[in-house]
Amino acid sequence: MRALVIATLFVTASAGAALADSAVVGAWKADLGDNVTINMTVDPNGAWSSETEQHSKAVRQMKGTYTQKQSNDHAGVIVFTPTQATAKSGKVQKETDHYELAKDGNELRLTTGGDTMVFEKQSKP
Repeated sequence: MRALVIATLFVTASAGAALADSAVVGAWKADLGDNVTINMTVDPNGAWSSETEQHSKAVRQMKGTYTQKQSNDHAGVIVFTPTQATAKSGKVQKETDHYELAKDGNELRLTTGGDTMVFEKQSKP
């Protein structure tokens, strides 16, 4: 259940209309354990979408915008602001994450409030 709450908090994020660092753009997947996964797509035009699944059933779907500020070539801050959401439970709100790219850009770590979610880059957006 903790993983579902963390997933809710993450997917709750996004803001404005800044273009993404091309390394962050793409399709990403996080396995949060307890049969909870997040599939997220980050577009270069400042849009993102995500779907949280628990036991292979969608429990949250969100779309929105984001802003991104790089602090170096592989890290920075990204703010997700939802504009559409369907959720079985939990509050949908803006989220600010510190991000770090690792494994030659194939891993995206998003940290909020001391909790880190690790996303693996997928082959197609």
